[in-house]
Amino acid sequence: MSNICDNLGAYIFAKDMQGKYTYANDKVEVLFGCSKSDIIGKGDSEFFDLSMSQQMVENDIKVLSGQQQVVSEESNFVRNTSEQRVYRIIKSPLFDNENQIIGLAGIAHDVTEEKRLREQVEEQKQLLSIILDNVEAHVYMKDEDRRFLYVNSKVADLFGLDSKEIIGQKEQDILSEETAEHFHLSDSKVVLDQQVLRVEETVIDNEQKYHYLSVKVPVTMAGKRSLIGFSTDVTEIYKLKEEFKRLANTDDLTGIYNRRYFLKEAEKAYSIFKRQNMEVSLLTFDVDYFKKINDRYGHPVGDEVLQNLTAIVACLLRKEDIFARIGGEEFAILLPCTDITSANRVAERVRREVESSLFCGIQKIQLTVSIGLTEFSSKDTSFDDVFSRVDKALYKAKESGRNCVTFLN
Repeated sequence: MSNICDNLGAYIFAKDMQGKYTYANDKVEVLFGCSKSDIIGKGDSEFFDLSMSQQMVENDIKVLSGQQQVVSEESNFVRNTSEQRVYRIIKSPLFDNENQIIGLAGIAHDVTEEKRLREQVEEQKQLLSIILDNVEAHVYMKDEDRRFLYVNSKVADLFGLDSKEIIGQKEQDILSEETAEHFHLSDSKVVLDQQVLRVEETVIDNEQKYHYLSVKVPVTMAGKRSLIGFSTDVTEIYKLKEEFKRLANTDDLTGIYNRRYFLKEAEKAYSIFKRQNMEVSLLTFDVDYFKKINDRYGHPVGDEVLQNLTAIVACLLRKEDIFARIGGEEFAILLPCTDITSANRVAERVRREVESSLFCGIQKIQLTVSIGLTEFSSKDTSFDDVFSRVDKALYKAKESGRNCVTFLN
């Protein structure tokens, strides 16, 4: 039995009711730095600093007075090594043949390094948690079954749930079906391809559109494929980009498209026309005698006239039509999928609506416009040919007495 106790890899000992050692195995000898004969009959004060080993004293009392087994961790200061060590101990009462308690038996494992590593891991875990909860990103982890394994506080706040309510749940049980499927498209690609994916994701929630820039990284946990996602809310940046784009494409005064955007879209339409032979028409119009309005009423009134004019004309057009201010009082309308006959009807509606309207509130200014019209032709070598032709048509309308529509093929 002694040989067994000496080779168990644990500290094994026994004490009597006065706390004096009645047995110690070889590991206890090494720990105390003395032989068994020097240990037997001695109390703990010979080998430990009891002022720094209170857990040991308290556990012994529990066993001897309460006649109960104690399983615990003890932090003890060993005199021989002059260091604090931590032990995972089991102490049990010993009884004689008459079932009277006569002492205790103990087995202890030195877990000092294990505890240090546990504390270090816990500290790192807490530090990582603090970092992940305070980064400007939604951080989460899902397995290949779409089950959440981790979420940081930003994800929890976004879902309106405690993180404990999210972990272990599948995304389709928490998110709307449409949103869950939207995210799963890129998630499944990461898991299947086992490659890092960077993707822009858009989610609509309560009619609000949110944009996320996400990085998704494949990982394997316990043999199961998973992913870690980092999603940054870029909604405000996206809105700014859209606003800058809108401003770059929009005429400041009228709010319709500007010349730069119009020419870019017209070039696109010409390319499609060449490939697909799609019918496209183009009209331009000028406000007749606009200089007289500026001279008589002043430029602020002239600006208001142009604003009212664009509002009236815009109501006559389709969503796909491109309406732009391309000069001071000159405008252009690109009409996709429209032949010259249909375009002429549009032009006449514009001319009549402008002629029958009064502009600029109390001034009651009446306007007319001259309109040039053409359609894209297979003979055109570029959009410049189309633009040059419609410009000639507009000039011809002015020469013909203004307030009319003239077209050239």
